[in-house]
Amino acid sequence: MKLILIITTTIFFGVFNTQDTPSDFDYKLSSIARNFRSDIMNEEGCEKQKTAAYELADEIEEAIESDEYTSEEILELKKLKKETEALEEYIGVIGNIGNYNLSISDFNLINRRVNANISSVIRDKYCVDVILITIGDYAVYLAENDSSKNYKISYNWKAKKGMNTGSGNMGLWKYSMRHIYDNRENPTQKNISIFGITCKEF
Repeated sequence: MKLILIITTTIFFGVFNTQDTPSDFDYKLSSIARNFRSDIMNEEGCEKQKTAAYELADEIEEAIESDEYTSEEILELKKLKKETEALEEYIGVIGNIGNYNLSISDFNLINRRVNANISSVIRDKYCVDVILITIGDYAVYLAENDSSKNYKISYNWKAKKGMNTGSGNMGLWKYSMRHIYDNRENPTQKNISIFGITCKEF
């Protein structure tokens, strides 16, 4: 009877105390990226995926600080943590969830998982450029600062078809990008013109 109990206990803890491998974390990260694509037109869904990325980064950090992984696995975990943190900021900027600047390098790093389409809208006309990111029916315009200067920028926009207009100002760090406009509230209004961009260095 004792032997049966010992074997049962060993199997129980063996099943329920297994640690996540780097591949497990990689799968979770890819799942969040896929879910973000699916939820892109839903603000609450995007917020949920941003929170999921934040929590996953915490999980990976706990794994890094534990003594349960090899040195090679720790290196993999550190790379995954950087990607996960980049995804959180990516969702914040692309999905317009929160107030984020996203570094260009982090955008390039994580967009390989999200696989959004990128188009240049304005290049070398103003102090910063404008790019268009599309994911399915979702379109978002970003200001992109590929210089070594931090700017406070002002801009105007208008719909190419219709009377809708808008304007804004924001801080934009060096080598980063930030949200200008998206069509979540008006899905048919994907095409806008952005003009009158001015920059003040800070």
